[in-house]
Parts: sequence; C-alpha cells; structure tokens
Amino acid sequence: MDYAAFRTGERDGWSSRAGFYADATARATLQTIPKLLDHAQLFPGARVLDAGCGPGYVAASAKLLGARVEGIDFSEGMVQQAKTQFPDIQFSLADVENLPAPDGSFDAVLSNIVLFHVTDPARAMSEARRVLVPGGRFVFSQWLGPDRSECYRLLFDVLSRHADMSRADPAPNAYVLSDKTQVTEMMEQAGFTDIRADVVQNVLHAPGPSFFDFFMRFGVRVPLILERQEPAIQTAIRQEIDEATAPYLKGETYKIPMPSIVFSAQTGALSGV
Repeated sequence: MDYAAFRTGERDGWSSRAGFYADATARATLQTIPKLLDHAQLFPGARVLDAGCGPGYVAASAKLLGARVEGIDFSEGMVQQAKTQFPDIQFSLADVENLPAPDGSFDAVLSNIVLFHVTDPARAMSEARRVLVPGGRFVFSQWLGPDRSECYRLLFDVLSRHADMSRADPAPNAYVLSDKTQVTEMMEQAGFTDIRADVVQNVLHAPGPSFFDFFMRFGVRVPLILERQEPAIQTAIRQEIDEATAPYLKGETYKIPMPSIVFSAQTGALSGV
C-alpha cells in the first residue's frame, strides 16, 4: 500500500500546527511524559534521542533529569518550534524510519505519541533498536483506540455515520499500536526484550465553546478526513460532535477521558549484568 499522500499530509499538517501545539495537542500529550520517563530509567549523562520530538517537550524533560539529549522530527515547523523554545538542545529535521545516527549511538530512544503518524511503525522500531547500545531502552506512547477511549469513541461514532472514509488518503491502521499483543510481537521481531506496557489516564482539557473547532486544531488525522467531505456533511459532523461532547463541558472547559498507553523494551542485558 502506498502511504505517500498520508505522509505528506501528516508532515504538512504538523508543520502548520507547530505554533499552537502548546495550547492544543500538548493539553493531552504532556500528561504521558512522566510515565514515558519512568519507563526510560534515565541516568545522568544518558544519551537520549527524542524521536519525533514535536516542539521538544520530551527532550527538555529528559535534559532536566541530566541526560544528554537531541531531537529529530520530520516536520520543519516542529523542529523550528523546538529550537525556539529550547535553544540549548540540538534539534534537526529527520525521519524516525531512517534515523541519521550510527549503530549504538544512544542509551534511550523516546517517542511520545509519534509512531501512528508514520507510514511503517515496524521500521521505526527497528531503527530505534539499531541506534541503541546493548541494554538501551526504547519507549514510546500511543493513544488508546475507540474501544477504550471515550474521546475517540465519540468522534468515530459520528464519523462512521456521516463521513465517506474512502475520500481519505490510504493510511496505516491508527490503533494497531494500542494493542499490547500486537505491539509485543512487533517489538520482539525488532529484537527487543523485557517488554512492558502501562496505561495513562489522560484527560483532555479543551476550551469551549466548540469541541469540534478545538479538535480540528488538536491533531491531523481527523481534519484530513473531514476536509475531504462535502460541506453539508462537514456541518452535520460538527453539530453532532458538539452535541455528543456537551455533557463533558464543565464551565468553559471540556474534560474528556483520552487515555494513552506507554510501551518500553530493552535491547538485551549488558554483559556481566
């Protein structure tokens, strides 16, 4: 399957959202970082790659823990935002499916809500394995799917009844990476051991008055689907999403459960350990 158009849409979409990520997507993704770092088991001087760094929050958090950090992202806008916010960290334009680093370069590779934006998550896992030292750790996070996420259940219930999904560019299954059994198999095939998983009970705090309007800024996948629909269908989807999320509006803020899952694994024990 050719996912080139999907990849372009994701790259361009995140570049255009880089400036307001902090007041949109970060309202949920930042909540996953403590568990991500807990799994990473960092130590002073650890060499860390923030793979799919976005505006650099994981890299900055790891640096506060004493790690030597760099970040890469395939979105030029995100890389520029990261450089602006955290000028003391090295950020560069690169692809998690083709890491620009020699074998055994890092003690940890971290990816926060990244792999379901790429065309080949298995290749990204293999690349993480390649650049890690023996005993190195790979940690990534992913949103749970509509079967376990109130936010995505509400959204995709409306989309499934109205949207013509065939108009969207072909894309990998967004929620394969939410399944512990499938992820374990993928990580084992990439050469990892000691695979762990923990769910994080993220709650998306979204400003009103329209949840639909907020979510069109929150991510890229759903807007890419919506923009291909007829205007009348877009209007119907907007109305139904705002109606479905109305019970979650507390004062001026929506509070909707949007859990994530953190996976981690190791490259193999160091000799003598």
